[in-house]
Amino acid sequence: MSVREKVFVRKSRRGNVQVIAREHYLRDDLACGALNCPSCPKKSLGKAAGRLPSSKRVLVPDTDAVLRQPDMIVKKHPALSDVLFLQSTLRGVRSKSAEIYDHVRSILTTEEDGKYTAIFSNENRRETYVHRKQSGEPEDAYDRRLTVAAIKWLNTHWKGLGMQAVLLSDTSKSSSEDVGIPVVTVKSIVEKHEDLLELYAERDEEPEDMEVENGSDEKPSRTKRPRAIYPDYIPERKAKAGVKAGRYYQGTFHPSPYDVTEAHVTVCLDPKDKTKRTQVLVKGRENQNRSIEGDIVVIALLPKSEWSIPSNLAIGIEDADVDSDAEESEIDVATSSKTTDTEGPKKEAKPTGKVIAIAQRSWRPYCGTVSEQSYKGGESALFVPIARGVPKVRVRSRRVKEFIGKRVLLIVDKWDRNSLHPSGHIIREIGSSGDKEAETEVILIENGIPTRKFSDAAMGCLPDETWKVTEEHVKSRWDLRDWTICSVDPPGCTDIDDALHFRRISDEEVEIGVHIADVTAFVSHDCALDKEAAERGCTVYLVDRRIEMLPSLLSGNFCSLRGGEERLAFSALIRMDNDGNVKQVEFGRSVIKSSAALTYEAAQNRIDAARKGMSKGKAVDDKVTEGLLGLADIARKLRERRMAAGALILASPEVKFKISEERDQITDVAMYQIRETNRMVEEFMLLANIVVAEKMLKHFPQCSMLRRHPKPSEEMFEPLTKAAKSAGFDIDVSNSKRLNESLAEIEEKAKAQGDDYLGTLLRIIATRSMTQAVYFSSGEVSDPEYLHYGLAAPVYTHFTSPIRRYADVIVHRLLSASMGFASLPMRLQDSQHVNQFAESINQRHQCAQYAARSSTLLHTVLLFKKAGGQVREPARIIRILGNGVVVLVPKYGVEGIVHIDEDQHPVVDESGSQMTLSGGLVLKMLGNIKVGIRVDSAPERMDRAPRNGGSRGSFLRADRQARQRRRLRRQLTPPHPPPSLPPPPTRAPAEPSLPPLTSSVWSFSTRAPQWRDVISSPTSSFARPRARPSPQRPSRPRRVARFPFSIAGTAAPPPTAVLETRASNLPLISLSRCSRSPHTMPSRRTSSSRSFATPSSAPLSACARAGMSYVAMLRKLPARILSRFQRLLSFETMPRPLMTSVISWNSFVAMYRGIQMAP
Repeated sequence: MSVREKVFVRKSRRGNVQVIAREHYLRDDLACGALNCPSCPKKSLGKAAGRLPSSKRVLVPDTDAVLRQPDMIVKKHPALSDVLFLQSTLRGVRSKSAEIYDHVRSILTTEEDGKYTAIFSNENRRETYVHRKQSGEPEDAYDRRLTVAAIKWLNTHWKGLGMQAVLLSDTSKSSSEDVGIPVVTVKSIVEKHEDLLELYAERDEEPEDMEVENGSDEKPSRTKRPRAIYPDYIPERKAKAGVKAGRYYQGTFHPSPYDVTEAHVTVCLDPKDKTKRTQVLVKGRENQNRSIEGDIVVIALLPKSEWSIPSNLAIGIEDADVDSDAEESEIDVATSSKTTDTEGPKKEAKPTGKVIAIAQRSWRPYCGTVSEQSYKGGESALFVPIARGVPKVRVRSRRVKEFIGKRVLLIVDKWDRNSLHPSGHIIREIGSSGDKEAETEVILIENGIPTRKFSDAAMGCLPDETWKVTEEHVKSRWDLRDWTICSVDPPGCTDIDDALHFRRISDEEVEIGVHIADVTAFVSHDCALDKEAAERGCTVYLVDRRIEMLPSLLSGNFCSLRGGEERLAFSALIRMDNDGNVKQVEFGRSVIKSSAALTYEAAQNRIDAARKGMSKGKAVDDKVTEGLLGLADIARKLRERRMAAGALILASPEVKFKISEERDQITDVAMYQIRETNRMVEEFMLLANIVVAEKMLKHFPQCSMLRRHPKPSEEMFEPLTKAAKSAGFDIDVSNSKRLNESLAEIEEKAKAQGDDYLGTLLRIIATRSMTQAVYFSSGEVSDPEYLHYGLAAPVYTHFTSPIRRYADVIVHRLLSASMGFASLPMRLQDSQHVNQFAESINQRHQCAQYAARSSTLLHTVLLFKKAGGQVREPARIIRILGNGVVVLVPKYGVEGIVHIDEDQHPVVDESGSQMTLSGGLVLKMLGNIKVGIRVDSAPERMDRAPRNGGSRGSFLRADRQARQRRRLRRQLTPPHPPPSLPPPPTRAPAEPSLPPLTSSVWSFSTRAPQWRDVISSPTSSFARPRARPSPQRPSRPRRVARFPFSIAGTAAPPPTAVLETRASNLPLISLSRCSRSPHTMPSRRTSSSRSFATPSSAPLSACARAGMSYVAMLRKLPARILSRFQRLLSFETMPRPLMTSVISWNSFVAMYRGIQMAP
């Protein structure tokens, strides 16, 4: 064995450059990985050592191949049966993607017939070690030399075995002549084995100009790629230099929750004030330049003359998407992605920019459905993701037809600048759309919830199943087993991590005990179980299940403070006077035996019964009930003091499900009821968290795990103040105390006027106006920033739920160290390390919240589906958009967008809190509206939508018409137009006419925009359309936002009056679509008496005779007319080719007249 020194330079997070020198050991006895190698030691040095049989070819992938093609390399396939991973390769993979590294390591520790993998420690083998060049060699070049040296030595070493090591590369740039070793590319393997095509991740586009060999001695010719749709990115070096110089800015790309053609990037525009952050608008697909949600992008500001205001429209992925059947070379994203600004409040233009480079892609596996409408046969179709901020993805697979109607998992491979959509490949089929298990798995995948079982190493850290509290435990702890302690939790709770007790010390003092499960007694720092718990971050609660942070043996048994069982606890004994003023606090480890495990309802019943008996002079003889009465009395005083200090009472549209005990099925849903016992437990948990934070911060001022809630700015409260003003109220948001008082006053006045929900609605809006509370390390921010705004607490933490929150586990360790019970681990003494823990936990906590909301929404959809038909419920308007309103259905906690048809002429006032429709109908913020909710049984099949309760025949007619339209959209040669322009021919109605409606009718898809990952349809990625009945032409279905059900609202003046309408009469109006009849299209600014001028039909006639498609024909129109046409009509509602069953030549000319007259 020999020792060498490795020296490398590293840059810290704070920008400091460090030179690090380490000893590097070289050995001669490391196995090569071959099972039958006579030269290598037989002793195995790990599960993956020495497992390769004597095959003729062993693939040795390089770092790029593993990073680009991980799914293919781990695939069990004859062409990929023997794979040897080099130590240097795995190191490079780990530095760039921990997820792929873990994925590869999983197959190295799993034995499977037909798939043989091994590791070769080439960096520590003397013969394969390569010195780094003294001139500062790049890491990629150094890893390449290590790989080449290892393969050369292996081929020499394996000569007697008849084995050959072959470099597996993902690029064809390196050849065997260049490196002197055999090389095979992933693409060449795929070409020979077509069944691997669906797993192949295509490489990014090559340079636009490519040299092509012409077989002669002449200079190679150059060929041009198809016309680029998006602008090219600037070079990486130029982007970094521009960001450093302040010319460009770097930030995370976030699409708008309502308009997918708009996004924002939060950056620092003022170099003098690094804390000031500004949201820069990025409008239009051309300016977004192939960015996907979460990407770290480099942007350049546009000139101030090109700055714009945020969109006030609701535009989904289907409405923003151009015709998928059009040739991508004919698409112009600069015009196709532009949206029409409706009349609305005038606002000041905000900084606007464009994406010029991608600093880091954040692509992950995406769940979704293969669109049936995009499938034209062959092996290609469009994948429609569930995530709203992700565009459609082009996929190729021999099984693409089988994936229609299924939930699948996809990985994005690339997005070329000459491609309208990114390209990707499907890696897994999840299940059938609509299946509850498949949809639940989609929720978990989309939110990155770890669902794998605990490892054997983690399970090995658990105590024996016969574990019990012993006398050894009692000797080192407070013995509180004889005290009257009880827990109060939701029904069905098994992970009980807190319990309370009440004792009267004297006439002037009482003692409140808060007892928390002592998880750290079972989970030691840095053990395998502790690492997995840290990775999970928290327990995820879904409607029908939970994904636990700790194994059930701990969470549901040994750490659960169940009634009548002895358990280990961490107790806080708080002495206070009769008014709730804290006098003294003691912390200690204890052994308790809970006297009762009550639900909120059971505890409330005890309190109510005792108070009723006491009013009649009856004494309370039950110690548990007596303790509950004392706790409730003190909790009321604590709550009053918190409110006086400025704590907020917030709200959310939370609902609970009623579940049948017999069949374990959901029978109904209702708003979550808050009882006095809920508030009682909340008060003492808050108090315990505050006193623990004070104790912990006193001993560890630089590395305490705290939780803060930043104070919102007045600008953030603008939606709240605008909503309250629309209802005739003023809100003072100068501080939390005045805000809470204002909300309470409004709630009281509204109830006096008969509106019991207005106060709750305003509290929901207030909650959404503020940022979320986050964990942080005390050494990373200044003292004033410790404030928890919502609780009006100067310092706060989480201590009371260590079973389900890993942050509480860290706090327990810090508190134990402050009490001298245990030493503080070195890693928790580092403020930066604690802050890294905090950031990870924040992300996990947010994902758990999203998953819980999505699960609630999924089961609400299943409840609607079970009910059948349409559910009619009252709703409230919570936001006014330019082409619709956002409403909330209180009973179900569901919200969505009502899309207002253009023929209603919606006009939004300057304040943005009121919309006026034609006929004088006024929609106000916070106003009432009646909605109907129904589940779409086949949302992906647009042509399967029955009209007016139609029979199977209507399905088939729609199917045939949809197929016909798709064929004609691609290519059609129209006949010659008539020499004159006779009136349009009359056609028989495609379906029975409906009686005219006397009210304004609209519909909306129930997308909750504040949830970035809300699950869409349980049956597919689209909601089924409602066809518009028309005696002139067959109704054309449209795609809508990807959500499982739709809500239709009807309103007649006044808005609170409701006109009942048959469900079949509820059409779904497109977003920013022009829904006027094609024969009457006057401009909104044109008086009704103004006559239409007859346009010259010569250019259109020439186009028709030439057999041009409607896209080509429109391009022949004058620029002024074309701009009007694109402004009024989107690609989906543009007229179909001439002389088709959808629209006639005369209809097109009639529309041309209307557009021509528009000013």
